[in-house]
Amino acid sequence: MGEAGRNPGWFKPLKMDCSDDSQNMIRPLEHPERAAQLIDLTGINYGNASPTDVDGFLEIKNKLFVFLEFKNENAPPIGYGQRTALERVVDALHQSGKVSLAVIGQHNTAHTEIVNGAASKALEVRWQGQWVSLEDKRYTVRDCVNKAMTYAFT
Repeated sequence: MGEAGRNPGWFKPLKMDCSDDSQNMIRPLEHPERAAQLIDLTGINYGNASPTDVDGFLEIKNKLFVFLEFKNENAPPIGYGQRTALERVVDALHQSGKVSLAVIGQHNTAHTEIVNGAASKALEVRWQGQWVSLEDKRYTVRDCVNKAMTYAFT
């Protein structure tokens, strides 16, 4: 898990019920057929720097910024370049006064099925300048986003 460290206090259990779906309506994928479409980024490499992707991004009211990355439990962990990119953008947003985090989620869904990102296990988060390991916790990705929402808007 790289430099995942001590818990800075934000992920202490909060008394909140995350089971209310009224504020988390499921929206169907707009273009699921495009999920398999590859994008060739050849020619956008600069030395060792090359483009990376993010599986999900959420911005709410210019106050909360959430980056989501999902890995199959049998896949290698997030790579150095992608990890560093997430660290830098999340930390820069945090330093500018925005609430920001990256969540690394893990699933065991077959590659032929749609991954339920919200219900995926949260392995770790980038929060306030450090990686926080959640491997021994029972947080879902949705739990982490809900906690960030509570932090940002209360």
